[in-house]
Amino acid sequence: MIAANVRRSAIAASPRHGARTHDPLASLRVAAFAAIALLGMAAGDAAAQPAAIESGRIELSAGAAWLGSQAFGSADANETTSANAPFRLFSTSSELGRAAAFDARVGVRVAGALVVEADASYSRPELRITTSSDVESASGVTAVERLQQYLIGGGATWYVPTASRVALFVTGGGGYLRQLHDRALLVQTGRYYQVGGGAVYLLSSRSAGALKATGIRADLRATIFKDGVALDGSTHVAPAVAGSFLVRF
Repeated sequence: MIAANVRRSAIAASPRHGARTHDPLASLRVAAFAAIALLGMAAGDAAAQPAAIESGRIELSAGAAWLGSQAFGSADANETTSANAPFRLFSTSSELGRAAAFDARVGVRVAGALVVEADASYSRPELRITTSSDVESASGVTAVERLQQYLIGGGATWYVPTASRVALFVTGGGGYLRQLHDRALLVQTGRYYQVGGGAVYLLSSRSAGALKATGIRADLRATIFKDGVALDGSTHVAPAVAGSFLVRF
């Protein structure tokens, strides 16, 4: 576009009569100088902006998340016969359904691009248990119970060094898992771990004042659950996606 505009300007300014004086390389030289000038201006603007990883020491973020389901497998309900052999009465399968969650984090920048965080999450997933293969050919039944699930823990986030408003990061951590059954009459606890990454996009950034930056944070994580309501006693992995509003001080 710059080369075309410069070329048209050079042609319009050339004499209409007499000997041809237009240099065919002039447009290329002017375009090259213009491109270099534009690149220099862009680089200067980027340098003038505070890096996404350098704005503020305290970082707060809160928003919505989505947790994937966890399948707990199947088991048989058996009785022992007179011959001391198992006889299956029916089978069950169970899972913890996917759920929306509220997600919040508080972080402190401890060294360069490294932020140490405390995090918390609250959700209401459904625990589903389904019967099948009944010995009397009865239809399968699904029992559903909605739980209250709390994740409270900590971790660390490392930002990829950049001067852009967009900063990629990797994150990891873990903590305490608390799951309350209906009416909070039964509590089951366990542990969780998470690892993942994402990006922060700064909406605003400044060097003066208490508020250093605002932005949007997007996370993609794998959450590993241990114990809790897992009926098979195994470790389970669920995907998690989160989006939050971020402020830095």
